[in-house]
Amino acid sequence: MNLIASASECAVLLEADVVGDVVVEGHADINPSQIVVNLQVRCRTREICGRSQEEFEYPLEFPVHILLHRSASVQGVAWEEDGDEAFEASISEDLHELDIEEVLRQAVILERPISPVKPGTPLPEGVLEEDDGSSMDPRWEALRKFRGDLN
Repeated sequence: MNLIASASECAVLLEADVVGDVVVEGHADINPSQIVVNLQVRCRTREICGRSQEEFEYPLEFPVHILLHRSASVQGVAWEEDGDEAFEASISEDLHELDIEEVLRQAVILERPISPVKPGTPLPEGVLEEDDGSSMDPRWEALRKFRGDLN
């Protein structure tokens, strides 16, 4: 299965700050009692750089797993709240289509970076890029001699 949709046509994805196209690829393993759907999602989100405060588009790519249980006692879809590794739902036996907009919105929100940094944005003045260990604080050297006493 391959699906390309514009985020501008899906209000719930706009709420998650998704911009441009959303590409969903995957497959479903269908058994009599359950359906396992494995998707790979690619999209871009609108983010604010934690360093420069500039807006930029951040690329995301992540898997989404959906586990569907067929049940005669369910009408339509009943999503479960405690799915750890996958989105889970019980579905009626005669259901042939499933709207996954809300699943995609939640997955995007979970995958968004906590503190995004726009590529190429320099570090603030006074912050070292990377420390190779050669500039160790001399106070640690005095404490190092006590390390052997602890063993």
